[in-house]
Amino acid sequence: MAADGVVYFSKMFQAVPHLAQVARALPGTFVSSRTSTLRAFQRLYPDLEVARYSKRFGFLVRGNRLLKNAGAIVTGSPYGSFLKPYAAKKGTVFHGTYMMLSKDAMLRNSHFDLLCVIGPRMKGMLERFPEVERLNIVDTGFLPFCEYPERSAQQRAAVLQRLGLDPERQTVLYTSSRRGFGSWQRAAEQLVNTAAPHFNLILRPHPSQSLTSRRADRDSFKRVRALIQARGNAFLDLSECALSEVLSVSDLVVSDANSPSEEALFYDIPQMMIETPECSRDVIRQIGEREAMHPDDLSQLLTLYDCGPNLYIGDQTPDFSTVLDRALTDQTAYAAQRERYFSWVFGSRDRMANERVARAIQTHLL
Repeated sequence: MAADGVVYFSKMFQAVPHLAQVARALPGTFVSSRTSTLRAFQRLYPDLEVARYSKRFGFLVRGNRLLKNAGAIVTGSPYGSFLKPYAAKKGTVFHGTYMMLSKDAMLRNSHFDLLCVIGPRMKGMLERFPEVERLNIVDTGFLPFCEYPERSAQQRAAVLQRLGLDPERQTVLYTSSRRGFGSWQRAAEQLVNTAAPHFNLILRPHPSQSLTSRRADRDSFKRVRALIQARGNAFLDLSECALSEVLSVSDLVVSDANSPSEEALFYDIPQMMIETPECSRDVIRQIGEREAMHPDDLSQLLTLYDCGPNLYIGDQTPDFSTVLDRALTDQTAYAAQRERYFSWVFGSRDRMANERVARAIQTHLL
């Protein structure tokens, strides 16, 4: 067991960047039950310690023993029933930007001894619930920002050349939401087909597709790769790169108005939002109302769509030949809204959240 008794646990890859940053400030061992998550962690953070958890083999497995003997367990999702048998104090750092925080979501996290929230939005949403008075909440900031590189011509050239892209071209990053909800099936192939040839393209499906792909996903990736080979200057990123890395070289982010598009605001990257019948401003409003979000929070959440132009894709075949250039030309018109939205979600721009979380763990859990 690590000397300080801290175990970082997650089944899902999405929490990996958050937990890795804390582990760099407060050493411990990352434990997961998923092979794909462990492999991704080791690939992206080879300097950090990992161990496997196994439901079948119990304490014969190192990860199981680490959890049993931990002084503190830190995770990025509720895992209420899973964590209950362990005596350690427990904390969560939340994964993603947690765009919606309903009362039910808050209650699913109420078993933690420490909740590290990412900024003003999350703290404000929690404080709307009277039950929050019994929770231990610390505003620590957004952990992935700790690994966001400083943008420079040298850094840009190194990353883009490694991906087989041209540093002299503007780079468009397309990042879709999860399978069945995001725009990947409607937009990915057409983006490669119709985007102007003077752009680099980076296409990044949601980790639910890239790391745990199904046959339909694999078939889609095969078609996209064939189109990329014919087009050139494009790269299919199946979570091989950290999100911070591809954001750091992007000149425009095309998204479903999701967590990556919020994170892109750290660099104040111009945005273009895709809306579809599965995921649109109206769909998000309906979900928020169903989750009983406070109307003020929901109204502010929807202003993410005002951070750039929107493209609605229904049954028609989308054409990206001119809309990407227009989004870049019009970026100044959306600059003030991008800054307002960033300040509401994250607060200040810095790379110190891991140190604040480490101090909170030491103060409240160890």
